[in-house]
Amino acid sequence: MDFTNSSLIIQRLENCSNDPLNNLDNIVNHLKRIIYATQSNLAYRETLGQESQFWIVTTKLWDWTSERLLKDELSVLPIISELVRLFRNIVAAVLENQNQALNQKWNEITEKILWYSMLKFDDNRFVPILRFGSQALSNVITGNVDAQEIIWSDFMNRTEPNDILSTLVNCEDCVVLTSVLVLVYNCIHENEFRSKTLIESHSGIRFLKLLLERADTLLEDESSQNFELMYALISRLIDFGFFPSLYDSLNHPSIQVPTRHQIILLKILDSGFFSSSLKINETSISLCTRIVKGFNSICPRVIYIMQQAENNSVVMENSHLLYTALVLFLQCIGKLSQEGDREMCECLFKEGIITSSISLLFQADKTLPRMTNATTLVTQTHQQASSDFKFVKRDIVKIIGNMAYENKIVQDEVRELGGIPLILNQCNIDDNNPYIREYAIFALRNLLINNPENQKLVEQLTPIETVQHPALQDVGIMTELGQDGKIKFSIDPSKNGRK
Repeated sequence: MDFTNSSLIIQRLENCSNDPLNNLDNIVNHLKRIIYATQSNLAYRETLGQESQFWIVTTKLWDWTSERLLKDELSVLPIISELVRLFRNIVAAVLENQNQALNQKWNEITEKILWYSMLKFDDNRFVPILRFGSQALSNVITGNVDAQEIIWSDFMNRTEPNDILSTLVNCEDCVVLTSVLVLVYNCIHENEFRSKTLIESHSGIRFLKLLLERADTLLEDESSQNFELMYALISRLIDFGFFPSLYDSLNHPSIQVPTRHQIILLKILDSGFFSSSLKINETSISLCTRIVKGFNSICPRVIYIMQQAENNSVVMENSHLLYTALVLFLQCIGKLSQEGDREMCECLFKEGIITSSISLLFQADKTLPRMTNATTLVTQTHQQASSDFKFVKRDIVKIIGNMAYENKIVQDEVRELGGIPLILNQCNIDDNNPYIREYAIFALRNLLINNPENQKLVEQLTPIETVQHPALQDVGIMTELGQDGKIKFSIDPSKNGRK
């Protein structure tokens, strides 16, 4: 559009707006021409924004159409749709236009329209309005520090019925979700204070819980734009050192296990650990401390569940949440322990990771039998328990092996806790713990190297009893320990070896 024609277009739009009911189509057409010109032409946006009459005429249309829409006069929908598109375009990357739109309260009018449109979401005519409107709210504060301060403060002090951010992040439309994620990310990514208000305010926590729920549905498609935005947003909070506060804020006092939201947060953290290298700094040490404390807090409950399974008792409620949290904690700690950083390992050791890991492995070794294709005579309860706690023994052995590497303090701690024979006992194939034998051998190597005390302990180990293997029992072969310390076999004649 020729810049010289902008005044003419505005004049025609003003003439039509004097009798809008009889000029609906003309108003829409004039708005479309302006929208087309503003969509990709920054210079035109700047020029148009300097026309005071433009703001007077369009604001008059905003007031008139929004008032009628809220009275369910849907005939104004075409104009509303073009106005929110115009709002989105005119404020893009033009600071003066952003301020002018805010002064004219276009954001407040748009928010009212968004609330109304959410109620009509099943009507396809309102989907574009939701998309354009959410994009406009994002554009109007992008790059505008002063506006961000004001708008963000307002958003973080909303009651639930007025919380537009939480409402939009819960919208099923992906475009709307993208817009609200961009809005929030732009507000926090370079501002520690606003990030802090996000995890400390009721509005912020409400938003984050809904965001995590949406993220959980996208974890299988980590390449999606919205998941990348969610991951970037959460990562920014972690970079600012807010993981401990965020994790604690997602707690529920009545639930004695990690909540669903805490588990989703751990999933995102775990995903981040395995997609990039961890920078060792004060923030990562704080994160490490909170993760180990979380692991330590659930270990007694996990051991209790294993004991229940061992005694054929009913498993406690929410055990699936507990298992998921346990696996995620172990995976995160496994990543932290393999960084090879002395300060990180000292943090893990100081927080008691070895003590908790050995205690849990002792119980797991009792409750969770090794499962192989040849195993047939394990009780159903034990088989179920072993399946419910897949990978746990392997991940614990992996952590102990990582921690023991060139670390005599850890090596000695494992020995004093009785962990070396326990690790030796894991040098077997277990279908529920893939590669546990290899991890156990690696752990033994790290426990024994340059540690005479540990080496001597292994040399002095002697067999004290035999454990019947279900596969051998099934074909009538029994084992016993002879006086010379050697294993002897006996055949049960009642078994003929045929099925």
